[in-house]
Amino acid sequence: MQNNTMINRLCGVFFMLILALATPIIAHAENSQASLAVEKLLLDAKSQYDNKQYEKAAALLERALRIAPNNPVLWHNLGGVRLQQEDWERAASLAAKSNSFSPQDRSLRVRNWILISLACKGMNDTACMNEAQKRALSLAH
Repeated sequence: MQNNTMINRLCGVFFMLILALATPIIAHAENSQASLAVEKLLLDAKSQYDNKQYEKAAALLERALRIAPNNPVLWHNLGGVRLQQEDWERAASLAAKSNSFSPQDRSLRVRNWILISLACKGMNDTACMNEAQKRALSLAH
């Protein structure tokens, strides 16, 4: 139980940290109407997440992804929600997808590898957890 409590706290921190990264990424969208819609959905998802309405937060992020399917911040945040819900495999998969859309964003990639590490820990997969931590550390330096 203590393991899950730590994971839950870290999930909230990741969501707050990544939200700060979201605005610049969203601002570069070609269509400003779409950009505003995605930003509003992301902020609404954060609010739902803060109120422990995780499925509603996920639904809002999925709507945003229909508008901006290549947005790595949205994929990362959806992974963070799934991690909070203890849907370990999906969380890791979504973080990996975020990485595929953010080859140049080292900071986001580090966060994705940390998310993957936490998901692996939730699955009690020590080898996976160690590998993800190793990748996060190598990117951080």
